[in-house]
Amino acid sequence: MVHSSRSRATLASVFFISLAFPAIADPLEGGFYLEGFGGASSLADTGLSGIATGTSGFGTGQVFGVAIGYDYAGSPFRSELEFAYRSSEADGAAGITGDFASTTFALNGYYDFETIAGGRLKPYVGAGLAYVTEIDFDVSGGGAPGEYNARGDFGYQLMVGAEYPVSDRWSVTGELRYFDAGRQDLTGPGGTLSADYQSVDVIIGTSIRF
Repeated sequence: MVHSSRSRATLASVFFISLAFPAIADPLEGGFYLEGFGGASSLADTGLSGIATGTSGFGTGQVFGVAIGYDYAGSPFRSELEFAYRSSEADGAAGITGDFASTTFALNGYYDFETIAGGRLKPYVGAGLAYVTEIDFDVSGGGAPGEYNARGDFGYQLMVGAEYPVSDRWSVTGELRYFDAGRQDLTGPGGTLSADYQSVDVIIGTSIRF
């Protein structure tokens, strides 16, 4: 999948802007951490082509995932490997209904800013490259119901959030995330269904450091 130059510029801008900010004032010791997260996922309206045409909207869906990461000692950077699942229901505006879902693995990089709110709240930004293991539209209405899917594509995501420690090892996070897998050509029993897949996610997470 080829993304637009505007998308690539946005991703690069987040990276270079993060380099202009100072490192965290009192960095934690480096080490591994494990995080689980979940929240609401808002899938953008998309134009459909193939077995259905028109513009489909989606209700508020859900996102869940788990990540294992490494926080580099004395550095504002950390990296992680993440698995995520997203799901939203089509509203039937284009003549079809059903669940539009995805599963992805992502390699993420984060930059932690100086702590605020008395040294407890740590804002961060991040970006990730995702491998789309599957995007699946379970079409349950319209003239060609069935499972339409695609596998093996790539996408990207941008994150902004904050971490709040509740103990020496446990933290909670709040995050706003944009995920983009571009235009997908899904194949199924009725032929091909083409649709865009972009979402904005509001996420709450809990992490433990080892």
